Amino acid sequence: MTWLTDALRNGLRFVANLLARLPGPALDYVVIDLTGSYPERTPAPRRFFQRLLQAPWQRSEESLEALRDRLERIARAPDVKGLVLRVRALTAGMATVQSLRGAIGELRRQGKRVVAYIPSPDLAEYYLAAAADEIWMAEAGFWNVLGLRAEITFFREAFDRIGILPEFERIGEFKTAADPFMRSELSPDHREVVESILDSLMSEFVAEVAAARRLDTASVRAAIDGAPLSADDAHSARLIDGVCYEDELAARLEPKGQLALRPWAHVRWRLPRAYQWHTRGPLVGVVELLGGIIPGESREMPLPLPFVGGRLAGSETVARAFRVAERNPRVRAIVFHVDSRGGSELASNLIWREVERIKSRKPVVAFMGDVAGSGGYYVACGASRIVAQPATITGSIGVVTGKLTVRELYARLGLNREVVARGEAATVESIFRPFTPEQAERIRRHAEAIYQRFVRKVAAGRAKNEADVDATARGRVWTGRQALERGLIDELGDFSLAVRRARELAGVPAAQEVSVVTIRAPQHAPMPSIARALLRLGAPVASGVLAETVDAWRDIREALGEPALLIMPDLGVF
Repeated sequence: MTWLTDALRNGLRFVANLLARLPGPALDYVVIDLTGSYPERTPAPRRFFQRLLQAPWQRSEESLEALRDRLERIARAPDVKGLVLRVRALTAGMATVQSLRGAIGELRRQGKRVVAYIPSPDLAEYYLAAAADEIWMAEAGFWNVLGLRAEITFFREAFDRIGILPEFERIGEFKTAADPFMRSELSPDHREVVESILDSLMSEFVAEVAAARRLDTASVRAAIDGAPLSADDAHSARLIDGVCYEDELAARLEPKGQLALRPWAHVRWRLPRAYQWHTRGPLVGVVELLGGIIPGESREMPLPLPFVGGRLAGSETVARAFRVAERNPRVRAIVFHVDSRGGSELASNLIWREVERIKSRKPVVAFMGDVAGSGGYYVACGASRIVAQPATITGSIGVVTGKLTVRELYARLGLNREVVARGEAATVESIFRPFTPEQAERIRRHAEAIYQRFVRKVAAGRAKNEADVDATARGRVWTGRQALERGLIDELGDFSLAVRRARELAGVPAAQEVSVVTIRAPQHAPMPSIARALLRLGAPVASGVLAETVDAWRDIREALGEPALLIMPDLGVF
């Protein structure tokens, strides 16, 4: 039925494109708001049951995929002179901002003028605006580019006071995921990693802003050190091109004429859309892994969960998506989009196996988003090629294992929990019994075996010897640029570059049209059993929330029950 769907869609686009040719008010400049986090791909339409579960704040955000489509339509419109970007409330990570900058740069290369209006920008908003031809600020705004900082909370003293005993081991001196529980301050190794990441990200920001604004790097650093700056001071420092109210922008851009600035919502019907025929030519399939890695099914929680957030990437769901791409003869190559701080070693290993198995039949190019560390790097390390942005956070090749023991806390509360066990290892997972020396040694040996397996996978995938990988690993976190220098990735670039490399590896000629489609795993079950039971009682929304939460906690507990985890620490970078 794909051909029929394409025919209907393109028929509607044909009519819309005819209407777009009708005379109308001058377009001149299209105004687009850039706000939010900008996920890479547009999510699949939610089913009715999922829409019932959706919390009011879980509105769909515009994706980079959708934004690129908008910019392509603007680029094809001969009557449009350029684009005005209103940048505000941008919550995207640094790597995503670099992808946004790339999309703006592509529009400029196609001959369109891009103007950014940023009333009072922070670092991310200004970084994005610096990709434009011109930057304008509001008179009362401030240039709030205050630099980068990392804030990490340490719990050890609080745990000691309330009677919680943290028992963790790490393989790799830079594997700091458990440091907030074990220590009361930054260790020298932890500090070295954080400072290295901040230095790399700051150098990236300063160099690109200096190049865009035709300034020397010392001037940019001096401006950051002197921030916040008033709009007039930012103009004097040549960090922006002018100061005005938004209603004055048109006159400032073209003082001798009348310029029309039209919001996207008012003009999108006048911008032609390209025709798409998915029934022709090969496909590049996109398999996504977003969020904490767990065994079982992927889930998007109505409410974020502690430590893992609102998204869980299940190994079975990701594996099914890979197999769908493998079976489809038109899918010539796969882009594996990873944005994850890791999680379960077992789940990561199972996903790695799918990548390793399928890449012998179809090339798999891994594209790393804002974060692809620890288990997030594990799943990608065997890909045919790895692409990341300079600001992507990756690496963290190491292992952490342990638990929090609350026996003393219970005693202070006047509670006594008796534990009766058979088998020397029966209390290993109990939070009411500390590890015995024998148990701690056994768990450490398991963690070391997992670490060696991790190193072997990376060495095989990156065609390096294990000693070299071990020297780069040790749990250390790197930016994408640092990872490239150490051979952990192949190339710096955005999602579009990953698609180009995938089609090249598949042998698809550059002139041949290729469609990029997100591969959705077949639904495992229409509704959890708990939800079905409660639905009979007439509580559909409450039952769905309860079922999803219960099932998610089951999967998280399964992951936490493993001997060791592949989790990257939160660097707390702002």
